[in-house]
Amino acid sequence: MSCVLAVVRKERSYEVTKKLAENGVPYVSWTVKGRGKEGGLRYKGLNVSMSFLPKRAFLVFPEKGSEEGIVRLIIDTARTGSYGDGKVFLIGEEGPMKLIKSVVRPEKAYEVIKALEREGFKAMTMWDVVGRGKEGGVIVGGTQYDELAKTVIMIAVEDSDVEKVVSTILETARTGAYGDGKIFVCNVSKVWTIRTKEEGL
Repeated sequence: MSCVLAVVRKERSYEVTKKLAENGVPYVSWTVKGRGKEGGLRYKGLNVSMSFLPKRAFLVFPEKGSEEGIVRLIIDTARTGSYGDGKVFLIGEEGPMKLIKSVVRPEKAYEVIKALEREGFKAMTMWDVVGRGKEGGVIVGGTQYDELAKTVIMIAVEDSDVEKVVSTILETARTGAYGDGKIFVCNVSKVWTIRTKEEGL
């Protein structure tokens, strides 16, 4: 089964929500932060930058054969024609790309992002979550904590870059203690840039 994952401008998310609802398309949506290959937004003439911009993620499980129609619906609704419009991914089928989702300690997220930047990978999406591993949480001073704060860092890459990205995250995020997190690698058959409507990373 394939799913469609779209990361769009937060200010266009209401229109996307409305259009999906009007067309009877069920979805899950949540707030994220993201950036493209440019590495964020830099203000002209000022030494000020925003490394991540507010975005909204939409996850849709379309009926077979309707995937590209939903992709077009999202692109046409979310597009402004400016940098930062976002991406749409078709996940689930074998393709030339992978979507790497790493769940890391929040205190290691900045280090992971900087390490990925040094390796040339600037485009990514991140959001805060809670989670736990097989241990079922932790006990501190006699108090049970069922869930711990985590950060998800998601990055789409060509197949040839998967090993480099995964090893960079492993080396940077690891402390050796329980709760260091997990890395998931998903198949991506197609990806579209919303701004240009073009296919490809």
